[in-house]
Amino acid sequence: MGTLFEQLKNLFDCELYSNAATLANLILAIYETNRAILSPQDHLGTLVYYAESLYHERQFREAETVYRQALQLKRLLTKSKSPNGKPLPPGQLDLQSEVELKYKTAKCLIEIKRYRDAIVLLQTLALKQRTPKVNMLLSKLCHNHGHERSAIGTYKEVLKDCPLAFEAIEGLLALGIKGIEVNSLIVDASLAPQCSDWMSSWIKAHANIQARKYTEAIQTLRSIEATTALRNYHQLLVLIGECYYHNGEYENAYNALKRAHGMNPQSRAGLQILAILMAKKKKISELEKLITPNSSFHNEYSSEVWFVMAQFLYSTGKYDKAIYFVQKACFLKPRNLEALILKAEILLQLKKNQQAIAHLRYAQQFAPYRYEIHKVLVDSYLNMGRLREAQVQALKAVKMIGETARMLVLLARTYMKDRTTRPKAKALFIKALGINENYLPAVYLLAELYQRENDVASSMELLKKHVMLSQNCKLHAMLGDVLVNDKDHSGALEHYTMALNLDPSNRCAMAGLMAMGQSPGNNSTTSNTGAGTSSYLEYMADEGSDVPDTPLEMIEIRTTGPNEMESESDAMWSDVEIEINQ
Repeated sequence: MGTLFEQLKNLFDCELYSNAATLANLILAIYETNRAILSPQDHLGTLVYYAESLYHERQFREAETVYRQALQLKRLLTKSKSPNGKPLPPGQLDLQSEVELKYKTAKCLIEIKRYRDAIVLLQTLALKQRTPKVNMLLSKLCHNHGHERSAIGTYKEVLKDCPLAFEAIEGLLALGIKGIEVNSLIVDASLAPQCSDWMSSWIKAHANIQARKYTEAIQTLRSIEATTALRNYHQLLVLIGECYYHNGEYENAYNALKRAHGMNPQSRAGLQILAILMAKKKKISELEKLITPNSSFHNEYSSEVWFVMAQFLYSTGKYDKAIYFVQKACFLKPRNLEALILKAEILLQLKKNQQAIAHLRYAQQFAPYRYEIHKVLVDSYLNMGRLREAQVQALKAVKMIGETARMLVLLARTYMKDRTTRPKAKALFIKALGINENYLPAVYLLAELYQRENDVASSMELLKKHVMLSQNCKLHAMLGDVLVNDKDHSGALEHYTMALNLDPSNRCAMAGLMAMGQSPGNNSTTSNTGAGTSSYLEYMADEGSDVPDTPLEMIEIRTTGPNEMESESDAMWSDVEIEINQ
């Protein structure tokens, strides 16, 4: 049997990290009373093996302390010019180097959310000492915490050594560097035979995405898909789907992201937006399938998975439960935009408007270009009856994003509440349809406005035109209502029936048929296939959150008794129908 240090090295090399941590702790305790058992170099090695083992066991706070002790001892050994031990074989990582120790310490600081300390620590390394992974980590930290000039410099350093580091390319484009300049940094790689047919187009597409030119980005990405060997690349499909989503083309976004998810079901890329689109399309059973009900792996759930659970419960009206899961998503990734937006929407349903606004204002700081943030902010002000503030917010949104059809509709909605400003709303709806004649929210609201003005003919003409262009249950139900008021009962019956054929649970159509004395039949279906998932999610919510409060976690989670839980679980699928805003 060798020395204790040799046994520690053996445990570490065999990746028995919990055992290595225990033995290292024991060796250091003995060393405090008997300094002869370790040479200075072995003492450093023991600290490094201890810190590395704690890191692998995800005990980041304790690992950070031990790494700092190792760094301090490393400096003392360097000053005293102690021997560095045996030289390492070529290609083997030197765990005891200053660069590696500071890198791992920074990783621990990030895990315990001390981001600025991590930046300061990495910046103490001289430029010549910084490896690509150090530069990449420092770039992300600087980018996310407002040090844009530093981030640009370190991203460029990464590309000097690793020209196909896509995160560095995308980071530079996000910070406003022109696509031509980025391309010049990786010209050798982009001209290589295996990259020449797609690399420049890839950079061009990402440049358009960062400039919010989604139509141009979609065209470029579709061209890459059609003409290069990347046609089956999962991330390409995700990018296309996300561009469609940000451009308001939800059907195309759903199709692209559904295809991407089918190719790689385990990937988290695009998962949140796919869940949102499933909720919009009321595909609750498909949304449910995105959830893996296995309580053994709670600790492995990412922010995206918690978000999907929250979206599922939100879509089924379980707001008190949904708030728990979205809180988990926000804690794991504080800048998860979709989670912050969903959290605000849930808070609106819980009548906590001020808290919803606080979350949206925080999201606005780093994503002021997102339509969904502005929309939920406007909804918050409208719910509180603060029309003037809603109008100001909508005007700011139009100025920020531009006069697209949905931005004009968002502004018009704020004018509909007041009789004196309805002519402005009408003009905006007509202008929105001039930009995109198939934008259905503008059709719905303009038809409603015509009815408020008792202009039944214009409302009927508009709805008849669009039911010919789009198979949409809401259009048929609205046209049915107009025809009933116009005493055309046979026409109304036809359109109510068509609405129920498209969506058997459409409440407006069922109410219209019942008002006409007709029975909607057995169109509304209730499914029990999701009872297992429902009870699983509710069980997890009632276990209680282990997430500490932060200034943004202004949530009061209701404690639910076992009897109440049972009744909610039984009723889970009786109220699946819920209105999802366009």
